[in-house]
Amino acid sequence: MVFTHKDASLAFACAASILQVACGTSNASTAPSPARPQDAASAQDAASAQDAASAQDASAEVVGPSAACTLDDVSAGQHTYSCAGLTYDVDIPSACASSSCGLVADVHGLSMSGIMEDNNTNLRRLGEQYGYIVVQPNAAPAPPLSSWTPSTDDPKVFGFIELAVSRLHADTKRVHMTGFSEGGYMTYRFLCDHADYFASVAPAAGAGCSFGGDAGMWGSGGVPSREIPVLAVNGTLDALVNFDSVATPQRDQVLAGWHMGDAGAVVAGDSTFTRTRYTSPSGTVFEFIQHDYSSAQTFTKGHCFPGSNDLDGGEPGQVFGFACQPPNSFVWGDEVMKFFVAHPKGN
Repeated sequence: MVFTHKDASLAFACAASILQVACGTSNASTAPSPARPQDAASAQDAASAQDAASAQDASAEVVGPSAACTLDDVSAGQHTYSCAGLTYDVDIPSACASSSCGLVADVHGLSMSGIMEDNNTNLRRLGEQYGYIVVQPNAAPAPPLSSWTPSTDDPKVFGFIELAVSRLHADTKRVHMTGFSEGGYMTYRFLCDHADYFASVAPAAGAGCSFGGDAGMWGSGGVPSREIPVLAVNGTLDALVNFDSVATPQRDQVLAGWHMGDAGAVVAGDSTFTRTRYTSPSGTVFEFIQHDYSSAQTFTKGHCFPGSNDLDGGEPGQVFGFACQPPNSFVWGDEVMKFFVAHPKGN
């Protein structure tokens, strides 16, 4: 099945317009649009080129967008690093100062920031608990107009992940990625373009790995270089990433690409959500959660974080909360961390 993400692109453009009006920045000549069309081949070429940019040693000498970046202070605690025009919030648990930890990249969506993402995933605290460095990039400009541009931002973010893994001596068998909305799209693109680098990924409210099909303006036309475990979540009521025209075709692309069939096993669920596990002939799992929850915003609806407490927002530039309205039967951030812990490289 071929999908183009046209519906999601139009919905994100509408959402951006609403945000611009709400914040008094609706002048079309000056306000950046997060739904900027990108040439899929250019995005793929840029990402492929960045594959060659790997960390060489503990001094963090790299080739590519992060070549001029340094992580001078690598002590335990919360840090903000600037690199190639972007900033990155990085939490280094105290345990990681004396032993090699895993690393999780957690990427926010449209109008968000790293701290807003963490308010919904809670991965900084979970990283401290389970021994993972957590990297949360910040898109430019600042919220509420923050948005990712695949052709330019994907190589920067991937380059910084490589830099952080090298400089912070992360366990290369436990490098994972998750993201929400535009961050979910980036996670799917990285699945297509950098599957060799990650142990597992967990995209939320996204799509974008076409397995060689129509990539659309935000997708990757690549094919994953290997199978890796994937945990994905999409809302059936999502007003931005339509469940039937975007999320379901993306699921089916993974199933077809890895010969998983369409008869998965339901491993969890109730009247509000279903979690289905599909398994490839080689034993790789793709777990797909669909939920019926909704946010309080009429223009996003099911485009929300299950189990989050971010109902009202409050961070600089935040226009609204990103939580699904309770009650919810699972907490997305908890499920992500449990999945990552259970799926290092080689398992």
